[in-house]
Amino acid sequence: MKNIAKISICALASLSLFPATAMAGTYSPSGAGTASSSSVEVKKGITLNCSLSATTSSDGTISSSGPPSGTKITSLSLSGFLCGAVSFTGFPYDVSATSSTGVVIHDVQVTGITGNCRGDLAATLSGGVLTFSHSNTIPSNPPGGSPCSIQGNVTTSPSASYTYP
Repeated sequence: MKNIAKISICALASLSLFPATAMAGTYSPSGAGTASSSSVEVKKGITLNCSLSATTSSDGTISSSGPPSGTKITSLSLSGFLCGAVSFTGFPYDVSATSSTGVVIHDVQVTGITGNCRGDLAATLSGGVLTFSHSNTIPSNPPGGSPCSIQGNVTTSPSASYTYP
């Protein structure tokens, strides 16, 4: 009985030495995608109504354990009154799945007229529509200022979807 216990402990210990494997789901469509002319509200101390455009690329997979992921946002821009003063840098942004509809856009970097933000941004993706809410924020960079947020629905083309592992 002692030998079985020792073997079990040794087996568990050796398994803990292997790196954790990333869970991946499938993402559709693979290749390039877009989101354009979607009306959103952006906030960082002030509120602006902007038109959002974005491009994506995917190898057909999406990670459920964070970066790196096979799905990325390769560009993101805002247009409209004062909206051009808000820019996004540091592309591409990895996109991971957190549930059957939840996604996280990782390490979003925002430069704005009222300050900068950097961090992860949560959203939902359902029926090809990416939905942002002001309750999901990107922290101020440097810390201490107001966070950044986006609210609105962004339609993807072709219609994006994924399976959550």
